[in-house]
Amino acid sequence: MLPGSHFFVASALSLQFTSNSLVAISLGFISHHFLDFLPHLDTNIFRNEKYRSIKNWDLKVYSLLISEFIFFIILTFYFLGKFSLEKQKIALLGGLGSLLPDITTLFINSFLPGFNYLNFYLRFHKNFHFKLENKFFSYSSAILTQLFIIFLAIFIFNSLNYY
Repeated sequence: MLPGSHFFVASALSLQFTSNSLVAISLGFISHHFLDFLPHLDTNIFRNEKYRSIKNWDLKVYSLLISEFIFFIILTFYFLGKFSLEKQKIALLGGLGSLLPDITTLFINSFLPGFNYLNFYLRFHKNFHFKLENKFFSYSSAILTQLFIIFLAIFIFNSLNYY
């Protein structure tokens, strides 16, 4: 999934399952990996290994990431407007925790390619990630699964107590 989707879903999950800041960050981090395991769309739609590094991104990658992130940040804040400041904090920390795996991976791949101390994690994150095949079923399942997860997050936001 792209960062906005991860942020949105992890924010909803954090509100649903915890009121502890550290647990919210951890929940976001863990949810990222489970969501990556499911069929979804992200930069793998470009089928280009060069995009592993931020240094190689072009306008289409930036456009996709920025527009998706802005959309889901606005959607997240729309739902969070109904909640107390403490619950908003928990949701934001969960969302930030969900961004950590991709931030870590992109930072190391882009700026520290020779940094070998986290290779075990980079391999785990890459191998745990859903591989989009070049088939109609693969794209369809990715879109449907991602939409289901997003609607589930909307349901969670709407079903929670505000205070």
